[in-house]
Amino acid sequence: MYTAMSQVISFRASGHFLNWLESQRTDGESLSQCCQRILKEVSTEVSTEVSTDLPTRDIASVASTELSTNLYTDIEARFTAIEERLGKLRA
Repeated sequence: MYTAMSQVISFRASGHFLNWLESQRTDGESLSQCCQRILKEVSTEVSTEVSTDLPTRDIASVASTELSTNLYTDIEARFTAIEERLGKLRA
């Protein structure tokens, strides 16, 4: 049986990562709320993919790997785009 738990999680962010997080905020949304929303969205996507594509594998381990890979790839792509735009502004 699954028991819902709640726990406060905090982490430090700086540089490009912090700037990216700030850019993802919606009107009236705190940075913490933004991070929570992003994690929920990504975990929902990964859980859906895992449950439909890989029903025989351990969902927790696949979701963890997929989440890390997808999140890193998405952030890296966004940073690259931002850096390209900043380069054009400097030119």
